[in-house]
Amino acid sequence: MQLLNQILSSFHLNATIFHRAKMCNTWSTDTSGSGHASFHFISSGNAYLHTQEHQGVELNAGDMVIFPHDSQHLISNSSTANPDAPFISYAMDQSFPQSTGLVCGYFDFSEDKTHPLLQQLPACIILKQNSDHNLNRFLIHALVAEVELGALSSNVMLSRMSEVFFMSVLRSLADEPEKVGFFKAIQDPKMYKVLTAIQNDLGFNWSVQNLAEIGGYSRASFAQHFKSYLGLSPLEYLTRLRLSSAQKRLKSGDSVFQVALEVGYQSDAAFAKAFKRHFGYGPGASRF
Repeated sequence: MQLLNQILSSFHLNATIFHRAKMCNTWSTDTSGSGHASFHFISSGNAYLHTQEHQGVELNAGDMVIFPHDSQHLISNSSTANPDAPFISYAMDQSFPQSTGLVCGYFDFSEDKTHPLLQQLPACIILKQNSDHNLNRFLIHALVAEVELGALSSNVMLSRMSEVFFMSVLRSLADEPEKVGFFKAIQDPKMYKVLTAIQNDLGFNWSVQNLAEIGGYSRASFAQHFKSYLGLSPLEYLTRLRLSSAQKRLKSGDSVFQVALEVGYQSDAAFAKAFKRHFGYGPGASRF
């Protein structure tokens, strides 16, 4: 779907691998608290996932679990949670009976982290190596193959592959729109028109009325439908997209005044006020 591809291509996503090793005997890890979306990939053997919603879910070779909101979790060798178990790792090319190959990393969404699509993702996304989604399955196999290269394997390559994989995961979630309100919205032809119009011209003088007219809604019906899908009012949604876009432009060196006009603000003072309210710091700080 064109709108989804536009949004995904606008995201500034970076993946970082910070752990790649074999785990043996009794072990557990919780990588929450970094402020980023962490992920764990089982390259060999098996492990168990423990969260508030998932207790002792088995993860096998080729499975990945993603925590988009930095949720507390435990990955361990046992179906019974043991947060006090040690986390002692060994080189990936070493061979041990009943060991688990574990790759850990995190996604940094930078200025896109408040985008409604990302905000609405489930607290935990479990991806199985036998996924029905062909591209996801192919990418999982590619990740396993890269890890199995041992000393020749590259964390940089794993990071870039993980970024592609996450984008593929988002596209596959769009096939199950009941799980994410944003995907429900883009399945609705009338709401799709509205969201496309906003995405294509953030600087336009949008109002609830003219957006409602684009979708063929009454003003009241539009506001109600929009919030039921996205959890935000139309103007709150517009503001998030404008400020996210503004932060990217500021980082690329555009002037505050120029950026303010491009994203729909009539003065740099009004823009600076909205920017600071949203991010907690002024536009000038985005340059550093």
